[in-house]
Amino acid sequence: MRLLITLLWLALLAGAGAVMAAPPTLPGRLVFKLRAGGATPTAELDAVRAALQSLQATGLTQKFPLTLPPNPEQPDGVDLRRIFEITVPPTLSLAKARAVLLASGVVEYVEPLYIRQPLYLPNDPLADSTTGAQYYLKLINAYRAWDFTKGDTSMVIGMTDTGIRYSHEDLRHQVKYNYADPINGKDDDGDGYIDNFRGWDFANNNNDPLYEGVVAHGSLTSGVVAGQADNGKGIAGVGFRCKFLPLQIFSDVGVAAFGGYEAVVYAADHGCKVINMSWGGAGGYSSFEQDVCTYAAVNRDAVLVAAAGNTPNDLLFYPASYDHVLSVSATDGADAKASFSTYSHRVDLVAPGINIFSTYGWNVQLAADSVDTDYWRSSGTSFSAPQVSGAAALVRVRFPQLTSEQVMAQLRQTADASIYRLPANAAYQGYLGTGRLNVGRAVAALNQREARVVRSSMLPPSAAGYAPGDTFQLVATVRNLLLPISGLKVTLTSLSPYVAVHQGLFEAGSLATLAEADNKALPYWLTVAATGIPVNTTATLHYHLTADNGYQSDQYVDVTLNPDYVQLNAGDLSLTLTSRGSLAYDDLAGTVGQGVSYRNSMPLLSEGDCYSLLHLRASQTACAAPTAGRASRSIRWLR
Repeated sequence: MRLLITLLWLALLAGAGAVMAAPPTLPGRLVFKLRAGGATPTAELDAVRAALQSLQATGLTQKFPLTLPPNPEQPDGVDLRRIFEITVPPTLSLAKARAVLLASGVVEYVEPLYIRQPLYLPNDPLADSTTGAQYYLKLINAYRAWDFTKGDTSMVIGMTDTGIRYSHEDLRHQVKYNYADPINGKDDDGDGYIDNFRGWDFANNNNDPLYEGVVAHGSLTSGVVAGQADNGKGIAGVGFRCKFLPLQIFSDVGVAAFGGYEAVVYAADHGCKVINMSWGGAGGYSSFEQDVCTYAAVNRDAVLVAAAGNTPNDLLFYPASYDHVLSVSATDGADAKASFSTYSHRVDLVAPGINIFSTYGWNVQLAADSVDTDYWRSSGTSFSAPQVSGAAALVRVRFPQLTSEQVMAQLRQTADASIYRLPANAAYQGYLGTGRLNVGRAVAALNQREARVVRSSMLPPSAAGYAPGDTFQLVATVRNLLLPISGLKVTLTSLSPYVAVHQGLFEAGSLATLAEADNKALPYWLTVAATGIPVNTTATLHYHLTADNGYQSDQYVDVTLNPDYVQLNAGDLSLTLTSRGSLAYDDLAGTVGQGVSYRNSMPLLSEGDCYSLLHLRASQTACAAPTAGRASRSIRWLR
């Protein structure tokens, strides 16, 4: 019954294109191999001649008569001299031919001759798999992915970044132009944006996301995800035929506001099914930012992909560490973690991030009708994320029935976990997600499983954290995202010496695709150590998910212990007060405390140098008005 359900699920979810189809064969041609016998295959061949005659087989040919036979010191060797090719009537079924030949007792196998297709290689010179500069395409198995799908122009990837050079030879035909609102001074499509024909500049609030500064970051990331393939020029983007929507969120000259989250909403509302965010900042969790990400991912069903950061530490980096966001860290050309890359339990997967060759657009002095033709190498998680965005777009085209949540699961579960076997990654077990992106495997078939804890609720709830000696419960909700799963168990352990788990087993059982279960009837039960806990300690709890057929995965949830601050709520105003009298935060990174907010707004004081507004040791100049154009938190592109 379980097998039947699985087959029905495959047929329903994947459609005809999701199950691996048999490769084409040469009609009327078969090969068979004689079982091992004497020194030559002559005697065995005589035994099958009657069978060949009954099949009306002709053209009997020894495939490899001059090959070297194995010697006694090669027990795993093969004797290719025993393989023969025959021609049979095209109407003869393989099943009948196999039955007749195997009945002779001397034939090991009978097979058709498959026609194997070459891995697709676009004609862009820099994308050549052996001599081209885009080494990462081979590493992430993009050429094989393009055998299954080359994307589609209807699939749009929102690129929230600096401006781009849409005059570049590999970008200008890849922009998703809004023909419903041509540049005529009117809001023809009624979406509230006048003349947003080729995206929008949220940093300067205009309709021209053209890069004119000194950082070509937006052009570089856009080329990785959507550089025009098969145009005989330059590079090939991972998304191949997929289009991109340029959305400028940083000013060219550093005097305008940051508009990243506004751009995310715009992208989601304007049909982008994948949104790339190669930017972010460490610490400073924001409910507003999380809400934006939730809206785009859940309400609008967009896959959000973000760079995990270029700080080589275990830390939370936003937006990558938010819920509903695919966090991407960086590796080098040998699959080792890049020296600069952030790592954490919130990372979902990794992709190459060193010397990524892409479109540049440095020639800012070119005439308006000129075409940019320059390219450049860059490093950073900024250039890992768009590879995953391109892969997400290909998965969405290949399997349009998948939700954004399922696309993320497919990318995670098809990644190459073998990178953890490398000595260079030994210290990062569990900190590089499920492994390195493998686009070819992601688009090949829907044959993966992933169950995931989607909600963790602590009882009693505590905004600040738990004090020494506290006891609390944890309710987990798990959702099955891909193939039906059975025998699912979620075991909770503590990675902190300050938290003990007394009841740590949740038996979820069998779950159909997209079904959920929770442990409200028997929650996890935990206690906090009574003494010895440093203030504001973060304790990490580990979910280990196992199921039948060998499935297993890991997730993590953090809880704050022994907080030295309280969150005061007075009507519309909410602020953190620390034991030292500081307001908003008690550290420069903005990680201790919940800030100051008004009417549930984003934090109003989230810059590290303003953390102690009323602290006696703070200077009056520390919280001077920020420089024009400075964002409400330290957000930077991840180059």
